[in-house]
Amino acid sequence: MIDFHTHPMLVQEMADRHPELLAVARDVFYIGNRMQPLETFHLQMDVAGIRRAVILPIDATTARGVKLYSNEQVAELCAMSDRLIGFASVDPHNPNAPQELEAAIRGLGLRGLKLSPPTQEFFPHDREKAYPIYAVAQDLGIPVVIHCGMSWEPKAKASWAQPLFLEDVAYDFPKLNIVIAHMGWPWVLDSVMLALKYPNIYLDTAALYFDNPWDFIAFMMSKQVPLTVFERSLRHQVVFGSNYPRVEIKNMVHAVKKLGLSEDCQHLVFQENAEKLLGERPA
Repeated sequence: MIDFHTHPMLVQEMADRHPELLAVARDVFYIGNRMQPLETFHLQMDVAGIRRAVILPIDATTARGVKLYSNEQVAELCAMSDRLIGFASVDPHNPNAPQELEAAIRGLGLRGLKLSPPTQEFFPHDREKAYPIYAVAQDLGIPVVIHCGMSWEPKAKASWAQPLFLEDVAYDFPKLNIVIAHMGWPWVLDSVMLALKYPNIYLDTAALYFDNPWDFIAFMMSKQVPLTVFERSLRHQVVFGSNYPRVEIKNMVHAVKKLGLSEDCQHLVFQENAEKLLGERPA
């Protein structure tokens, strides 16, 4: 199984090498957990039955004055573990962002792109800032994970991150695979509508904004939207994501498995759809 949405913010070995990452985790990403050795990340995956995990950075140089891992740091961490799949991030306010993305993919071996409009303070359908980045991503054949909906970061406004902003992007870049992170909660209906209409729109399950993983996932994927929509209509467009370390991976795996999706659909959500996005399986 593959976890398509994790953050490497608490890896002790990286904080030892790059002490600035501790302040970034606390003051920007807004997570107060203690630093952990990389082996703890591996054990989290093992207990959950996860073989590999996508790690997502955020380049917020203009908006926050920091990078929540640079592309080079992501590559450095991936060199420590063959179980980690590194994505790149670039600053949409930087005119050189398209070239930096290409260098990260071709030069550093990263496998996709992460953007977070509320952290980076841009609108995802901005034709001047974002479109040149999407054009490169489409040409490279890589997926882009875009944060949509609520963010726990105090300065990250949800008004930057409404899923409907992505309709223009999906329409204008039909060969670009776009993953709406957190299923865009609270705009889940909007996210589902987009995925139903555009085959290049995917949704990830990395959402927990109240109570506990099981109650939240059950509410989002069976109450806000009937479970049959995911089972019958979107089975090829949903990928598992935990949002670790905000959520323990095993708890999110349990929540998704407990929904009642068929075994075939679970295989798609936990493995096959992710492999397709990563180019490891024919589309």
